Amino acid sequence: MKGSLLNTAGAVVAAILGMSPAQVLAGDAEDAPRSGDIVVLGKSYGVDVGKTVTPLKDIPNTITLIDREQIEAQNLFTLEDALTATPGITVTGVGSEDPSYMSRGFAISNYLVDGTPTLSFGFPAVVPDLFFYERLEVLRGPAGLFSGSGNPAGSINLVRKRPLDEFKAQVALGYGSYQNFRGEVDVSAPLAPGVALRAGAMVQDQDQFFDVGHRNRLAVFGVGKIDIGERTTFTVGASYDRFKPAVQSGLPGIAGGWDGSDGQLLDISRSTYLGADWNRFRSDIWSVFADLTHRISERWTIRASGLYSDVERVDIYSYIGNQPVTATNGVTNQIAYRGDSFMKTRSFDFNALGTFPAFGRDQTLILGVDYQASSYQSYYTRLSNYAKIDVYDPVSPLEPPLNPYGPSAPHPVQGGTPGQTATQNYGASDTRIEQYGAYGQLRFSPMDGLTATGGGRLTWWETTTQALLPAPGPKGGYTVEGRFTPYAGLVWDVTGDWNVYGSYADSFTPQAAPAGRSRPDGKDIEPLVGAQYEVGTKLSLMDDRLLLSGAAYQIEQTNRLFNDPDDATVVLQVGKVRARGVEAEAAGEILPGWRINGGYSYTRTKYIEDANAQYEGLPLVPIIPKHSIKLFTNYKQQSGSLAGLSLGGGLTWFSSTYGGVPAVRNAAGVVTTRSTIVRQGSYAVVDLRAGYEIDERISLSVNVNNLLDKSYYARISSTGRGNYYGTPRTVFATLRFTYP
Repeated sequence: MKGSLLNTAGAVVAAILGMSPAQVLAGDAEDAPRSGDIVVLGKSYGVDVGKTVTPLKDIPNTITLIDREQIEAQNLFTLEDALTATPGITVTGVGSEDPSYMSRGFAISNYLVDGTPTLSFGFPAVVPDLFFYERLEVLRGPAGLFSGSGNPAGSINLVRKRPLDEFKAQVALGYGSYQNFRGEVDVSAPLAPGVALRAGAMVQDQDQFFDVGHRNRLAVFGVGKIDIGERTTFTVGASYDRFKPAVQSGLPGIAGGWDGSDGQLLDISRSTYLGADWNRFRSDIWSVFADLTHRISERWTIRASGLYSDVERVDIYSYIGNQPVTATNGVTNQIAYRGDSFMKTRSFDFNALGTFPAFGRDQTLILGVDYQASSYQSYYTRLSNYAKIDVYDPVSPLEPPLNPYGPSAPHPVQGGTPGQTATQNYGASDTRIEQYGAYGQLRFSPMDGLTATGGGRLTWWETTTQALLPAPGPKGGYTVEGRFTPYAGLVWDVTGDWNVYGSYADSFTPQAAPAGRSRPDGKDIEPLVGAQYEVGTKLSLMDDRLLLSGAAYQIEQTNRLFNDPDDATVVLQVGKVRARGVEAEAAGEILPGWRINGGYSYTRTKYIEDANAQYEGLPLVPIIPKHSIKLFTNYKQQSGSLAGLSLGGGLTWFSSTYGGVPAVRNAAGVVTTRSTIVRQGSYAVVDLRAGYEIDERISLSVNVNNLLDKSYYARISSTGRGNYYGTPRTVFATLRFTYP
């Protein structure tokens, strides 16, 4: 595996560095990118970092950019906050601190930092705070070309804060509902010609709207930049993130009826908490990164970047079992859990980006190789049914002893009959993943107004797993060798400001057969394959300050596994699902000082082929609304007596959704398994903000989220658990100081 990739990498490097000086220097230098030309050929995004700089209008895919201005205006403190505000994204998940982000019917699993793909955002990592980052970019649809394996949902690229050319200090102090305090300090300073440093610290401490819940977070970072001569820049940085929240698994629902009727969401106080008052976890994440960028000529640049992260996380909490309640009996079982998780990740990317003249214009080529790896050790212990809790009158159970590293004596059941005990279940495992890839992309314009983009990637992927406790087990795992991932796009400029485009992209997701089963032909299990076709149009207005875009897409995912019901040794790969949708977005300035960001999404998912015939035709992910609108706008007065005053607001609207599966009936039509479906009706949430710049250095803002105090479920799952109320009305005020 490694040898074949290294041979490929060597060929790529030789192809770039082996060019003659005449080839490298041929043609005139490209014009410097405009300040608004932030974005992607799929992998990176930005003037200073990543792969290449291409105007967002010219990318044949749907991409949403959330910059520092929007982050601060909406108080988008975390990645979850930002994606909650991103059109086309649905936030879900049973664990309160481990959300999933759904895009176009699938969960996003591809992450990049400064254009370098990384495995560092998967569990046990926590939701990142955006204090470390200048902006984020969300690409929707398959992202395999520059990310490797993953779901066909899209990718998230986080762009770090970097040293500035001039001294700048920023301080922010905020306080709001539920004793929510946040303080930030961010300072950038040039130390010498070509040498600069940027460092920052953040602390946040807050209660949550549900009983007992509390969060505390501390984050620090430092980044240094050194110019080595006129053509080379070396950047190195480190960060530390300590996070201590209370964790829970949400609320159950009311069981479906024996007549086949659906279940229901609970109508109880939003402050209800079904964990324990000792629920907690602590996560400590250390990260270091470095990149070296060298401009070979006015046309060619090479870049090497690396990222290392170390995650230690300890979860200790009590949560409800996956059982519904009734309208009159809210008693359900409680489970005590401790998990000690340790993960280290490593990422490396080397690429060469350049242009060459052909057909009287510059053509853009990028070639590169990358590497991603993670090692994850998990130790856990679980006491099932050790206590009971009443949903309608919850009382915290006492904390039992929890040892994930060895056996423990049976524990008396709290509130149980005399002599009733709960038996410990414990274990540990080691999981390692390695992924290598070689990629290339050509952006080719044979004539004015027409640009074709084509590329491909070869990926080698391998995982190994081993049980560590209760007793060491044999190593297992599987590999994917030389998987090819293609990409193609075509953009036609109807006018200088308006274009239409079409693109194709696919992705693959490794998967393994269930224990004891294999394909009937004896061949290896094939990865899931997601293929997307997208067509769209983009219109740039207001001297390129406002971009309107619209797109329609179809994704089909094939090779889904299901067990042969007639043969316990066989697994079949004939499952297929489909997602179709339409998305429209507006981003930028309508008028000087008047900014808008948002859009409309229509999403429809469907089982095409499945082992259970009753699922065929049903939505694959019914928790994703069919229709949704997310909109934020802000106006800042530019002149006159009200100069410096800004007013804005946001709207989020979701059509009705549901989670769970319908009742199962036997051949006689009798219900054998009750429905686990819960339904959330359509709802709208309105936010407002106001701000005032006291002078050039001091500003004050106030944000009111959920202005109308709408009561709704922000996440739903089923009648078992994982249903979460949305946050009630909150107020948060921020004072910002900037120097100079």
